[in-house]
Amino acid sequence: MRIRKAMAAVLAGALVLTTIATGTTSEAAKKTKLKTKKVSIFVKGKKKISITGKKAKHKYTFTSKKKKIAKVSKKGVITGVKAGKTTITVKDTWKQKGKKKTKKLGTVKVTVKNKVPVTPKVTPLAQTAAPPAQTAVAQVSTPPAQTSDVQTPAPPVSTATPQATTTPKVTKVPTTPPTAAPTATPKAPKAELTLEKNNINAGKTTTAEVSVNKGSVTAVTWKTADEKIATVKKDDADQKKAVITGVAKGDTKVIAEVTVKVEGMDFTVTVESETLKVADSDALVVNAAVESAPTEMTVGDELPLVVTVDVDTSMIESIVWKVDGDAVEIAKAETADVIKAVKAGEVTVTATVTVKQGDKTATDTVEFTVYVMEKYNIQDGVNFWSQYATIVKNEDGSVTYTKQQGDQNWQAGEFGFVVPREMVGKFTKVIIKYKDATLTPEGEKGCGYVIHYDDETQVSWIEGEDHWDDSLRIYGDGEIVLENKNPDKALSTVRIYDGVLNGTMTIVSVTFQM
Repeated sequence: MRIRKAMAAVLAGALVLTTIATGTTSEAAKKTKLKTKKVSIFVKGKKKISITGKKAKHKYTFTSKKKKIAKVSKKGVITGVKAGKTTITVKDTWKQKGKKKTKKLGTVKVTVKNKVPVTPKVTPLAQTAAPPAQTAVAQVSTPPAQTSDVQTPAPPVSTATPQATTTPKVTKVPTTPPTAAPTATPKAPKAELTLEKNNINAGKTTTAEVSVNKGSVTAVTWKTADEKIATVKKDDADQKKAVITGVAKGDTKVIAEVTVKVEGMDFTVTVESETLKVADSDALVVNAAVESAPTEMTVGDELPLVVTVDVDTSMIESIVWKVDGDAVEIAKAETADVIKAVKAGEVTVTATVTVKQGDKTATDTVEFTVYVMEKYNIQDGVNFWSQYATIVKNEDGSVTYTKQQGDQNWQAGEFGFVVPREMVGKFTKVIIKYKDATLTPEGEKGCGYVIHYDDETQVSWIEGEDHWDDSLRIYGDGEIVLENKNPDKALSTVRIYDGVLNGTMTIVSVTFQM
């Protein structure tokens, strides 16, 4: 019996060895491994995570545990944010027989260090320590020994205590008060000059007006590029306005030199209008406009184009549309022309309007720019992240967030997303539609949010608006509208935090708008 058991064990071992030697050899060659295990970088430094044996149709994801310490891109590039330590989890996801499979490849330990060493504390000159004191031994003279029996009286010994050390007197230098940090110079304002009408007859008038994006206008100097074509007179009641009078046939521009006060500083901005066309006094002129001209659209949108003129609309003979770009198309409809957004991009649309009255004709050209945004799949187009919370991607394309509790009471769950790089600087508003939310039931604490800003070329954690006022009520079905209040900053990252423990919300869509 023992011999049979022994033989069975040997055969089993041989079978295992045969399997290892044959069946797993090819698999080992294809085995995916996380090569990068430890990374040390400086703040703003970058390092790419290396994975060997990558397989086709497999997706590799990277998640940073502490995004305030280090963040990681979809391609595995780590960027140091601030000094500290964190870990990045790397996962391998693929589909097998129609089912989604996920395997954890491992973690990367990340250490982020400050690039600039801490400046050592310098002792002020007035407080420089005196050199080490020398211990002085009181020198009491001893008379030489006398050989005579007559003793010479010893010199009197001073009863004063000998001073072994003399500390030099240090003159205290008055401490110079620290220099206040210089105040940041505000950015120069932008001005715009608009004309009520771009086409007038000689002897007729139009109005001009300037506006600024920030600050207050304190003075405006008006003029035209050619006073033989048109003249300008400042409005007595409002210096930001002026009356333009046509003189003779020709083209010119209206120019305004605007003085603007921003945060106590004066700026001078020169701005000019579009071309002002002056026709003969008896000529037919027309000023057209596209009242419904959109500034931004989302792929799939279709809007009517309504053209208006300052003469009888029955005089309109034709409208010719021209599109510079391929993001939109102009189509004819029964009631009006329509503009269709077909792909992401920026286009310029031009409408040439011709009117006719008797034997006289006139034309005007209207131009507007449209930025078309892609309808982002929130699972792929928006880089979601969470801290002390979970993010689960659902089959219908939605994302479910569940708040959890951190190790400390103050570590409330939060989630957010980084705006797609190509969208940074293109919009000022984020609309998040949600359903089945239980984050803020009746009587419970609301949610706060943070909007982070950055420039148009970099997405990162820089600065932002902190709204710690628990103003968001996220319950049931609804939407969250977060708006950038700073015109000089580009919205790049959104964070939403708090709500009840284990509270959830399912995010249906994220839309970016101007």
